[in-house]
Amino acid sequence: MILANLFNILLSSIEVVLSLLPDIPSLPEELLSSAYSFIDLIFDNVGLLGLFIPISTIKVVVPLVLLIVNFDKIYKLTLWVLNKIPKLDID
Repeated sequence: MILANLFNILLSSIEVVLSLLPDIPSLPEELLSSAYSFIDLIFDNVGLLGLFIPISTIKVVVPLVLLIVNFDKIYKLTLWVLNKIPKLDID
């Protein structure tokens, strides 16, 4: 109950901050249609990949690959956050 109330307060504060921002202008129709066609192309052919590799394997491998590719950035971000905590004294 307490966590739900805290979460609701957090969401309402985010909504207030976002409502203060100006409206974003709409994208040109050509750009939207090309983005939609690209996304449709990807998701229409996901089943084709399932013929060769089980979907459960893909669900595990894709996040691991993203983690490995971005490991240096994640490591630097983690160290930066830990360095901001003075009691830890991490160098």
